[in-house]
Amino acid sequence: MMKTTLKTCLSAAAILLIPIAANSQVIKYKRSTLELKVGVGGTLFFGDLGGSHGAGKQGFLDFDIQSMRGNSSVGLKFNLTNKLSLRTDFCYGEVMGSDAFSGELGRFKRNLSFRSDIYEFSVTPEIVLVNLSRFGRNKLGTSEIYGFLGYGTFWFNPQSQLDGQWHDLQPLGTEGQGIDPNKDFYSLQAWVIPFGFGYRKNVTRSIYLGLELSMRKSSTDYIDDVSGTYHDVEAIREERGDIAAQLSHRNLDGPVGANTQRGNPLNNDSYSFIQFTVAVEFGKKKTTNSKPTRFVKKMKHRDRCPKLR
Repeated sequence: MMKTTLKTCLSAAAILLIPIAANSQVIKYKRSTLELKVGVGGTLFFGDLGGSHGAGKQGFLDFDIQSMRGNSSVGLKFNLTNKLSLRTDFCYGEVMGSDAFSGELGRFKRNLSFRSDIYEFSVTPEIVLVNLSRFGRNKLGTSEIYGFLGYGTFWFNPQSQLDGQWHDLQPLGTEGQGIDPNKDFYSLQAWVIPFGFGYRKNVTRSIYLGLELSMRKSSTDYIDDVSGTYHDVEAIREERGDIAAQLSHRNLDGPVGANTQRGNPLNNDSYSFIQFTVAVEFGKKKTTNSKPTRFVKKMKHRDRCPKLR
């Protein structure tokens, strides 16, 4: 009888300790509402100029490490929940591309190049995809992988160098814009869709370090001033002057005939940011210890097991 009673008490105690232990080891917390985030890193351009060796490819497959330039960003992030945030970012980056870096003969002979500053403003929802943190008493650490997809606008201004001097390309109409009645000057402002992934970890309760990789799909094919076909070089020279004529036709084999393919108008330009980030939360995290359930409270007040002698 005593053995049966002892076994029953031990089983009840084990069942009782499971929820108590779980509740005593978990701290619930809510992130601070606001974060200030800054980032620095490199920018890669994906368009008609430059690119990897061989024929043109899509997306990251056409990256050219020689054309990487710098970028920086600053923004505010509003934490709606522990997993969902809304961020606003202002980014500056420089992009460039050069056919001289291409190992593909056709692009190499085309001999075009450009650079442009990028000024971008975006609003982007962000969601935690995987939380790698270990939960437990006094564990307010964060180690997580997140994803984001947003919308924004940006400004650009492609330039090319001739005899050591940089020239704005858009006013020159290098593909016959403003000369050919079917070709209008392109806008220097366009829309952009930023999306990507990141990893971050806190080093204090309010400071986070991270790494973020993103692609920027734009609504324009003219970040590099190249999209469609060549225009007659003499018509450009007559209308816009020698500089415009030289910058529109730089082929190593000499000027190219009108309507010859100059770029690919079927794919808009993109650029990518690779950034190291630092974020600072404002205010203290709100934390609460988990409380035992009513079931646990009732179990505590039940008759205790008889003492063994």
